[in-house]
Amino acid sequence: MSGVRAIEGVVRDVELEWFALRCQGVMFTRRGTAFQDFFADLMEAAHPGDFERVRPYGNKGDLKCDGLLRSRGHVFQVYAPRETKEQAMLAKIREDFAGAKKHWKTQMCGWTFVHNDMDGLPPGVVQEIDGLQKKNKTISIETWAHERLQTIALGLPRAKIVAMFGRPPNRQDFDRLTFEPLARVLAAVRGQDPVTLEDIAPVSPKKLEANALGSAAADYLRLGRQREHLVQQYFEKHPNPTLGEEVAAAFRDEYSKHRKDGLDANTIFAALQEFAGGSTRGDAEHEAAVLAVMSYLFERCDIFEAPQVPS
Repeated sequence: MSGVRAIEGVVRDVELEWFALRCQGVMFTRRGTAFQDFFADLMEAAHPGDFERVRPYGNKGDLKCDGLLRSRGHVFQVYAPRETKEQAMLAKIREDFAGAKKHWKTQMCGWTFVHNDMDGLPPGVVQEIDGLQKKNKTISIETWAHERLQTIALGLPRAKIVAMFGRPPNRQDFDRLTFEPLARVLAAVRGQDPVTLEDIAPVSPKKLEANALGSAAADYLRLGRQREHLVQQYFEKHPNPTLGEEVAAAFRDEYSKHRKDGLDANTIFAALQEFAGGSTRGDAEHEAAVLAVMSYLFERCDIFEAPQVPS
């Protein structure tokens, strides 16, 4: 089997992992209203005609309900702050649950607290929710995190998954890649606040193995590598001679931030995809450009860890 055919086969085989990475990136990076909108879009796709998103209206607000699954009488409350604070979360749970009971009365058979904290809930919050369940035995009380939302997302029909996360780029998308989509990606990255750039050095292919990246991330980086020369040409032809350094600095800063937070390699990869993709995601040509840039920088600057050299 030729290398090209093998890569094309891998793209088909890891399509589900691609969607998982995209879903993970969305859940990790979106906060506040953006995450609430993602949740509502997901539930509408999973439960068409049954799930109802609820928006604040006038002085009544949303009656402590961000969404209602009518067939089950299930009320959802979504919480995705930029920074998790246990006391603030406890106060919100108490206020929102009490308000939901008051406003939805016998309509509410279940109540779910939806959050996107990748590290899990603080112990006090777990105890609080357990206590609510013991005091309200007629109401099913649950917490949903990224694992549950990803399971729902990946269980959708393919057309709906593509509508939410875009089509995975294939070999043809990389073959057709031009300067224009690269320019959009690089402009989005360059728009971030850069930090001082340190030395940029090529890395060994063993870097993939050293970082324990999943097969989807590794194989798409390999696809992106085929168009690294286009990224290099773009930097060489650009009138700003420091553009490459600015882009690399922005990536290194973003990587370092997530690394300090203790995230695993695949979560960081998904977050960097969101970072590079900017506000426009979903178009396969755009995704190919994102991966070409990521592959270029993966090989040339300090994002992800270098393999250990035997002493």
